[in-house]
Amino acid sequence: MVWNILKLMLTRWLSMKRWNNFPRIEDVSHLDNVWFVMHVSLFLAYLEEKDWAKIDREFLLKRIIFNSFSGLILSDISSWTRDYILKINDTVFSEIENKAFDFLLSQDAPEYIKKDIKDVLNNKEKKLELFIIEASKKYAWYMECKINEKVFWDIYEVPLNQINLYLEDKRIDLKSLDILLKNDNYKKYLTHIRRLSHSMRWNQNKRIFPISVMSHLVVITFISYIIWKIENDSWSNYDIQELMLRSVYHDIPEAITWDIITPTKKAVEWFEEVLEKVEIKMMDDYIFSYVDLEYKEEVFDYMLYPFDWELWKIAKHADILSALFEAKIERNFWWKIFGEIYRNIKKVVNKYWTKSVDYLLKNGIDSFDEKLWDINLWNIKK
Repeated sequence: MVWNILKLMLTRWLSMKRWNNFPRIEDVSHLDNVWFVMHVSLFLAYLEEKDWAKIDREFLLKRIIFNSFSGLILSDISSWTRDYILKINDTVFSEIENKAFDFLLSQDAPEYIKKDIKDVLNNKEKKLELFIIEASKKYAWYMECKINEKVFWDIYEVPLNQINLYLEDKRIDLKSLDILLKNDNYKKYLTHIRRLSHSMRWNQNKRIFPISVMSHLVVITFISYIIWKIENDSWSNYDIQELMLRSVYHDIPEAITWDIITPTKKAVEWFEEVLEKVEIKMMDDYIFSYVDLEYKEEVFDYMLYPFDWELWKIAKHADILSALFEAKIERNFWWKIFGEIYRNIKKVVNKYWTKSVDYLLKNGIDSFDEKLWDINLWNIKK
């Protein structure tokens, strides 16, 4: 199950573009959308907690990622069409979604991972968290729609009007959404964060499956979750919320500075230290100037010093493993340059002596050599 999800994330979900039957001036992958929904949800959670609400951030992140898995199977049903289906018959769509989840959960994976996924998906008690997630999805749609509407205003008129009506209706009951919609600086902050969807990894190399930094962060967060479950099953005591938050936030500075590769950073003495100061200054000008000091203090280390403590290097392991899987997929399509990249990354990963990394290497990396069949509801047995 884990391997099918990772392979589909790094292939199908990168190829699938949102608003695919609309003319558009930007391409947003489904994986980009998942990360932005996570980030908006975390920002709304911060605003709610300023008003003394208590938000389960771990549930937010897990629910958004796990709930997205059905889209790996139901890849031909857009979010917009899904909303129309739910209005007409929510029962039949639930049956289709359940069939997709049942298939994924029938695949080989540790039972404690399957159980956790089922528990999170079946949890209906976290009403405020579920409300935040739904509002965040609509706000993500709003941002995608608003940008394209600037050029194709007549095409996006209907969906944009419907999204605006939803947001205006729900802001009455969700205080954080109301605060966001009234605050232009908060909206500018989220707009700058979205630049990660345009920042492409391995930008100096041609890709079969190009992946943005934004999409990459979703993959890292899921791998961090897998590592946490395996390690804690062996009596470790890692804090999953901290691991996932560091995974979600850590590459955000690249939205502003772009990624400068390590060989360049180390080419001249003291250049790396200068770049660190430049990164902080640019983040202050482009990101932190739009948010409260309290929020900056809450996320600063997650964004700029995510792996400084020994414990949080686990999240760095997830980062490197994601790069390994990306290179493996490209290598399998005979992209020779990625054969060398893959071998070099694997040398690094082989030095990680943990049960979870051992599991991911022994049980996962070879599965990327297997043919990725066209998984859809037609070929899933009834």
